[in-house]
Amino acid sequence: MEIVSNISSIIFLAKLNIFHLVKNKFSKILVSKEVFDEISAKQSPETNVIKRELNNFIEIIKLKKIKELPLDYGERAAISLCLEKNLGFLSDDKVARNYARSLGIEVIGVLGVIIWNFENKKLTKLETLKLINDLLKNDFYISANLYSEIIDYTNSFD
Repeated sequence: MEIVSNISSIIFLAKLNIFHLVKNKFSKILVSKEVFDEISAKQSPETNVIKRELNNFIEIIKLKKIKELPLDYGERAAISLCLEKNLGFLSDDKVARNYARSLGIEVIGVLGVIIWNFENKKLTKLETLKLINDLLKNDFYISANLYSEIIDYTNSFD
């Protein structure tokens, strides 16, 4: 199964170099040309990681039409691609996630991908918690309540 991503999730996956975890769940990440152009405009170490995944795991798709939605351009393009291809949405943007859900699009974020890998025994508890802490070190926002829930959840597995 393929999934559509917006820019923020791809950047966090690249920062932690964890595209392999997404590959455990999805066959390919699709990004709109508009989202890819946003990524390419940034000069950072993550850009190089992302470019290595091109044609291997990330596919750029030219949209037929970008829907008029009350979101930023990149999120509009990503959600338009979800609707065009009838695929889920990989996003960590709260507003975009909620809007996608309101349109009936299945949503998962980077945390969800990490937890899925933990639940499917592709990551140990220690690896899972380290990745979550690495996300926090890279300015990924997790509320104190959610962080506590994740700790409790992972500790419930022995």
